[in-house]
Amino acid sequence: MFLQYNLEQLKARKKELRLTNLGLSKLSGVPVGTINKIFSGTTKYPREETLVALMKVLEMDYRYSEEDNTRDSLLRETPVAYLFPSKEDDLFTIADYYALPDDLRVELIDGKFYYMNAPKLNHQIIVLELSILIHEYLRQSGSKCRVFQSPCDVQLENSIFTMVQPDIMVICDKSKYQNNIRCYGAPDLVIEVASESTHKHDATLKLRKYRKAGVKEYWIVNPITRRIVMHSFKEVVSESIYTFADTVQSRIFPGLAIDFKKIENELL
Repeated sequence: MFLQYNLEQLKARKKELRLTNLGLSKLSGVPVGTINKIFSGTTKYPREETLVALMKVLEMDYRYSEEDNTRDSLLRETPVAYLFPSKEDDLFTIADYYALPDDLRVELIDGKFYYMNAPKLNHQIIVLELSILIHEYLRQSGSKCRVFQSPCDVQLENSIFTMVQPDIMVICDKSKYQNNIRCYGAPDLVIEVASESTHKHDATLKLRKYRKAGVKEYWIVNPITRRIVMHSFKEVVSESIYTFADTVQSRIFPGLAIDFKKIENELL
């Protein structure tokens, strides 16, 4: 069994994404010298793991063949592609983040890129419904806080090595977003809608980053398990678990109570 590839297709896709060999190296972790040899045709039989790493970044199909039988796979369906620099001490910055093609969805956390798949429809429904409910609460209560939804960049801790895109966030300090580019620092409330590919990421890496950055409250809404986990960091650190049959009451916004039964009724 071997991995088939077409060099001209690789070149065309790289050009379409406006990626240089150096940029492709940074995103895939494949040494730039190896990439130079592959695209020049010097290396005609690269290692399988090298091709898979390149095709993940290029979002291309790959095909394994064995005699007359073939097995096709679509790499864009890979849950999450973790993209690392080619050197352990070579960290990406927000300059690298903004240099990426517009249609490449990633987050930058501690100098490493994390690829994000397009959200499913239930994910979008939950984000929309929650955003509307939170907006209405803030408007009716006369609050100066504002709700934002993804895609919206957040530079946590004002670090050049971290740029995330929470699904929903509430920011009460206008100075954090009045630049009209991104949020500098921590939102007050962050809500992530988990998926099969991101739930562990949301519950571990992002949980630590949000808490350390100064987020006061963090919700993880999981439409698959129908659970909501609320993390409160304002005074006493606590974790509360709810289901979609419950009404979830915010700790930092006393009047904000979300009836998840109504949201569940909207899901596909």
